[in-house]
Parts: sequence; C-alpha cells; structure tokens
Amino acid sequence: MVARRSSIEALPRRNATQVRSRWAEVAREVQVSGSVAITNHDRVEMVLVSAEEYERLATKAAGGLAQQQATLDRLVAQFDAELATLREPGARDRLEDMLASKGQGGPRPKAGYSY
Repeated sequence: MVARRSSIEALPRRNATQVRSRWAEVAREVQVSGSVAITNHDRVEMVLVSAEEYERLATKAAGGLAQQQATLDRLVAQFDAELATLREPGARDRLEDMLASKGQGGPRPKAGYSY
C-alpha cells in the first residue's frame, strides 16, 4: 500500500531532466511512493501520481461534489419552503402583526444560576 503524504513539500522530488532521462526509475519511484514532485529550477511544477492514486483522488473529488450538491439541494428546498410561506395570502398582515407585538410576548423567561 502506498503511504499518503499531507504536503507537496514532503514528496520525493525529481527535476524535469531526470524525468526525461530516467523515466523507468521515476516510474518505479511513483509506484513505490504513490507520487513524485516534478521540479523545474527547484520549483515544483507538477506532481506525477500512480493510476491507483489518481482513481482514488478522482473518486474522492466526485463524492465531495455529490455531497455538496445534496447539501445545496436541501438548502434550496428549505429556502423554497420559507419563500412559499411568505407568498401565502395574508402573510404580510401576519408579519406586520408579529413585528407590532414586539415585547408583548408574555412574561420574560427566568434565567440565572438558581433556575
């Protein structure tokens, strides 16, 4: 199993010239470590990953997108329900009545250490 690294800085590095001239060696290193940072002038420009790692990342990304869409759908449904109540006949009158009754809701709740 390939070890997971949390930072691009922790990846093994190969410069672009090494990748071109020693492809088989770099490919073996990717199979062992899961990924290799490819540098150009000591700056990481890309990361070479194994096909297995790519599939894992793609699946994880797709799952995240599906979860975000489900959350968005739920929020849209909640918003639509709230909007529907505001569009009901008499909604304006009920809202104005509620705002006019400010402070007239009954006795204040008791709070403190003794309650």
